[in-house]
Amino acid sequence: MQAPKPLALSRLKKRCVKKRLPANTARIKPLDRFIGQQRAEQAVRFAIAVPDKGYNLFAVGDNGLGKRTMLKRFLTQHASSQPVPDDWCYVNNFESPRQPWALRLPGGMAVQLKKDMEALTKELRHAIPAAFEQESFVEKAESIREDFSEQQDTMLKEVAAKAAEHRLKLILQNPGGYSFIPIDTEGEAYGVKEFNSLSDEERDVFRDGIELMEKELRLALRELAHMEKDIREKQQQLNENITLTAIQHWLAELHDKYAEHGRVIEYLNALQKDLVENVEIFLEEDENADAVTRASPDHKIPARYQINVMTSNKADAGAPLVFEDMPTHNNLVGHLENVTYMGTVATDFSLIRPGALHKANGGFLILDAGKLLQQPYAWDGLKLALRTGCLRIDTLEKQLTLSGNVSLEPEPMALNVTIALLGDAEQYYLLQQYDPDFSELFKVLAEFESDMPRTEENEGLYARLVSSMVSDDNLLPLNRDALMKVIEIGARQAEHQNRLSLNAADLKHLLRESHYCAEAEQKKQVDAQAVDQALAGREHRSGHIRERMFNNIHTGTILIDVTGEKVGQVNGLTVLRIGESEFGQPSRITGRVRYGNGEVLDIERSVQLGGALHSKGIMILSAFLNAQFGQDDSLPLAASLAFEQSYHGVDGDSASLGELVCLLSAMSEVPVKQSIAVTGSINQFGEVQPIGGVNEKIEGFFATCENRGLTGDQGVIIPIQNIDNLMLNDNVIEACAAGQFTIYAVEHVDQAVKLMLGFTAGSPNKKGRFAKNTLYRIIQARLDSLRHNGQKKRKKPAKNSAAKVSIVNKKAMNKKEINKKEINKKVTKK
Repeated sequence: MQAPKPLALSRLKKRCVKKRLPANTARIKPLDRFIGQQRAEQAVRFAIAVPDKGYNLFAVGDNGLGKRTMLKRFLTQHASSQPVPDDWCYVNNFESPRQPWALRLPGGMAVQLKKDMEALTKELRHAIPAAFEQESFVEKAESIREDFSEQQDTMLKEVAAKAAEHRLKLILQNPGGYSFIPIDTEGEAYGVKEFNSLSDEERDVFRDGIELMEKELRLALRELAHMEKDIREKQQQLNENITLTAIQHWLAELHDKYAEHGRVIEYLNALQKDLVENVEIFLEEDENADAVTRASPDHKIPARYQINVMTSNKADAGAPLVFEDMPTHNNLVGHLENVTYMGTVATDFSLIRPGALHKANGGFLILDAGKLLQQPYAWDGLKLALRTGCLRIDTLEKQLTLSGNVSLEPEPMALNVTIALLGDAEQYYLLQQYDPDFSELFKVLAEFESDMPRTEENEGLYARLVSSMVSDDNLLPLNRDALMKVIEIGARQAEHQNRLSLNAADLKHLLRESHYCAEAEQKKQVDAQAVDQALAGREHRSGHIRERMFNNIHTGTILIDVTGEKVGQVNGLTVLRIGESEFGQPSRITGRVRYGNGEVLDIERSVQLGGALHSKGIMILSAFLNAQFGQDDSLPLAASLAFEQSYHGVDGDSASLGELVCLLSAMSEVPVKQSIAVTGSINQFGEVQPIGGVNEKIEGFFATCENRGLTGDQGVIIPIQNIDNLMLNDNVIEACAAGQFTIYAVEHVDQAVKLMLGFTAGSPNKKGRFAKNTLYRIIQARLDSLRHNGQKKRKKPAKNSAAKVSIVNKKAMNKKEINKKEINKKVTKK
């Protein structure tokens, strides 16, 4: 197989055709639509058009592709044409405060109901006390109290009169307590000494009288208690009548206003009953206020009569569109707050707080899948709401049984929302594989492309995209050369000459940085030089590690040869990604062989620095070697491979071509040209396969050679399939044009052998023998020699060998005498 020729300059980079573009972006019509995302656009339109349960959307794509922007634009347009969803609010359940009512009202009416209730409460704060201060009420209340007082005085006088007959006097000892004391004939009470000086008969008479009168008193007091109860009932009835008179006018207005909403009327009826029963809240407001009311900013309005609006929609706003950037469990499904006032922790329905699902109810909610999955219980809370079709306010403490506190159980709200999750492919397929509910809840997949074909039409659309970004951000216009360079950078980011990257975020960053560079030099438009300065500035800001790496190569700390020849040593190419910095770097691969059984030792894997893909590449090249040279017998040697001075993990099979060339050099003892670096993977047939990061790898080795001094013999070997991925920087292309650097593309390992070892690899004849003056013939001859020497060594008798046999049981040996020579003879045969 002949060695490939160097690639033509036209294959190293696909440039824009200058005549296809206008003089600057100011003459280009801005783009008014999305480009390259037709598949995702169709999926989004389908998801928002199907209102059925489970047709939620999962948008898959890398960051920066415009997923959020596209969804926001489509959903905004669609939501504006949708009917306004209903409002929801929580009100007090006066019969069972732990179970607040959820009221559903037409859009915009919940806020109006809240204002009406606030106005009602403020009016009642004045109307009810004023009603109780009316002269008619005061007279009736005093009449009731006077009647009771007269009856009480009459009954007590009767008891006192009877007591006087027994020479006893009724006295009031303390509030609500009465007692009897003995008196003399003149009506004066006996002192203690005087009473003790009386005869026993007289004292007994007084004791019997006291006992008798106490019975009379208890009967009278019992009758007074019944009378007091009747009086309280009359007073309560009077209070209720006055309260009804004070509130009926205001409540009648609300009944008329909300007559078509049965649940509101039911609430107003319950409100009227509670107002009548708890009128003291308005009469003694400060004393009867609860902890929640006291802690409330508007503590003049009792918390029990407030309206807690969960969602409110304007009449002409369409359906809501909500972005939740912090999708915690509470932020999604709502939560219940507590207040602390003077050491008291309290809560009620007015402290229920809505979540993003409440706000988006009847519309659309956009969430980041990665952030959602990072929050504890947020994913479970979202799934529960979507499965049941309703929103429940359940605190995490209650769900996890972490607290035994009594909490609320609000009525659930009906949920009708379309969810759009933004994530990457890994998140989507992991959820699909491990969560059985996922496929039922998210039936629509919108895949966002990372690039699009680089056709003449798409280049024009890309130019319009640049123009729209420049216009939106008020940047300086780009001239033709700058626009051409930006399009070529788009192809470089797509890693293909015939593709354009759709990463809008990276493109916008580049345009802003180029604008800054042009503005700093007081240019009226961005030119190619400003774009180059922006790229150089970006590389410099994140290039500290890259500079240290290449400085270590230059000073010899990292051993890399770019001239001369070495046996069992190859310059491989790697790509390092550290933060935003991505660059190629040469890495020395070494191989050693020795007599063995055909094993190839992967040192990286042995010390747990090599990944599974790298180990797979080693196994494949081992299979290739065994197929080439071990058809009839196993290989009589063992080999070891290592990335020298590699102190971090190594993965991927892109070095397997270089590792194979390294082993072939070690097996044949033919030196490898150090001026040529190589990258590429191989299969078991020796065919070269494509790899990633080809531009960075070439530029990394070129930078090393340029630092050491270009000789004209240096170059890089790449897989032939990677030619279309070449979008090299101008420094490399200029060096290639000057004959100082060369790039080769190979499709088989034999071509790389010819370029790097200077020998034709060779093909076997029918007997499996390779032609003379070929590399494989050299290896075959060496292997034959090793096999011959190995067989000869195995046949040669062992020197100074002695065998010792213990005779334990002579009877077991049939009593035959064992001769020492016979024993030695048997050992030799073995």
